[in-house]
Amino acid sequence: MSAAMLFINGEVVTVDSEFSVREAVAIEENKIIAVGTNEEILAQGSEGSTIINLEGRSILPGFIDAHAHLELYGTNKLGVNGKEAGSIKELLVKLKEKVKTTPAGEWIRGWGYNQNHYEEGRHLTRWDLDQVSTDHPIIVVRTCGHISCVNSKALELAGIDPQAEDPNGGKYVRENGEMTGLLMESAHMNMFLFANYSKEEVQQGLALASEDYLEKGITSVHDAGGYGPDHIRFLQEAVSARRIKQRIYALYGSLHDSPGMVAKGLESGIRTGLGDDWMKIGPAKVFIDGSSSGPTAKTREPYTNNPDDSGILYLNKQQLNESLGKAHKDGWQITAHAIGDEAVEMMIEAIRTALEVEPRQDHRHRIEHSGITPPDLLQRMKDLEVIPIPNPAFIYEFGDGYIRDYGGRVNSIFPLRSFSEYGVPFAIGSDSPITSVDPIHGIYTAVTRRSNSGNIIGAGQRITVQEAIKAYTWNGAYASFEEHVKGSIEPGKLADLVILNGSILTCELDRLRELKVECTILDGEIEYAAKKEGVT
Repeated sequence: MSAAMLFINGEVVTVDSEFSVREAVAIEENKIIAVGTNEEILAQGSEGSTIINLEGRSILPGFIDAHAHLELYGTNKLGVNGKEAGSIKELLVKLKEKVKTTPAGEWIRGWGYNQNHYEEGRHLTRWDLDQVSTDHPIIVVRTCGHISCVNSKALELAGIDPQAEDPNGGKYVRENGEMTGLLMESAHMNMFLFANYSKEEVQQGLALASEDYLEKGITSVHDAGGYGPDHIRFLQEAVSARRIKQRIYALYGSLHDSPGMVAKGLESGIRTGLGDDWMKIGPAKVFIDGSSSGPTAKTREPYTNNPDDSGILYLNKQQLNESLGKAHKDGWQITAHAIGDEAVEMMIEAIRTALEVEPRQDHRHRIEHSGITPPDLLQRMKDLEVIPIPNPAFIYEFGDGYIRDYGGRVNSIFPLRSFSEYGVPFAIGSDSPITSVDPIHGIYTAVTRRSNSGNIIGAGQRITVQEAIKAYTWNGAYASFEEHVKGSIEPGKLADLVILNGSILTCELDRLRELKVECTILDGEIEYAAKKEGVT
């Protein structure tokens, strides 16, 4: 077969079983047909072949983000970016500008605030947001996606008064008996669903997210869900219309009433693996606990800075085992959001119980995040062949807060080195938009464990660049039962590739974040190119 596109003089990071590095690769239509020396690959060409001289730059398998929220990332781009403000005062100015272009009565939405990074050092309140407008309902979501603040109008429209009882798995924060507008966990999830974006806005957001993900070299996404029951349908429509260009492995759950969503999936008769190379149904997913940075993660011991708090549980053990046990019995891959060590242990035991009732080989059950995972849980994960999906980029954004909240437990948070040493295969997810979607940023943090202030958070959990690349490629494919078709640069696999502007294997570790994606190739087609010269 004559190749349509030849890449020569490169650092071809194959991520094959030997992690071999070659000089050149050839693709034809949507498949990789050869990997080898320049001479071997040039021999695959013909008069019509396109030859791309990489001049020593890296070419890797397309990045697989094993846990991200396309819908949330995209719709956030339609709202006010709280990460661009340095204080509550600055954020209120931005929200007031949004009011000027928003018809009366319609929602004003913001996202990304972090009280730990704001000048005032506190959460927003409804009294802050009432300064922006009392005619528009307003919701501003914290950077973790588990907490929000709303104004008085939003509370009024949602029918939430001071006498309202806290929802299961959530909390209305009160001050002297009055609602402050701060909503924790399921209280936030319920409100966001009430204030949700329209179908048209969601589709617009998905298209925006897909373009940004392509720019970062991401060719496959394990989508971790949206707020409502229509999320899977929205994804299907966007993939079908090519508004989403990436290949999607859709975790079947929602941020609101995840057990209910799973139950509907079981009733429908579908199961993990349904679909094609562009979109497949992934694992049944529920929420066990809260966020690492809130902090609302459920920990076995109280938070280091607050002996009266150890987080929030959405489900008890019986509810968890019942929901995911049924899914396992019906042939689904199962997973759960679990951050704190108590939540991680609950999920490990749920998997163990499900397998005792209904043994199954090669189940590839997962734990999303697997945040605080101390040594006593690692062997149990290995024995059960569980796949954790950690988020090392959290270390950069939230690491300093982890020291305050968890103390010495930072040495077991997103423990990539321990996973590797125990032989526990892990795939990295960004959890975008909670943190940066950029895989290069994720790789940098995985190998340095450096926070944005420069602190090293859990130095003993650093891994090599090679291990981080594998976690963003082959391991991601393995976590979705797709390692036979993608995740490495080998003949016969899909031509999903990413070209960087330098060598990732020889780059100094502290300069990794300077690397950029120069070209993203998906299904044999150039879908993103930072530079036209040398690429087309």
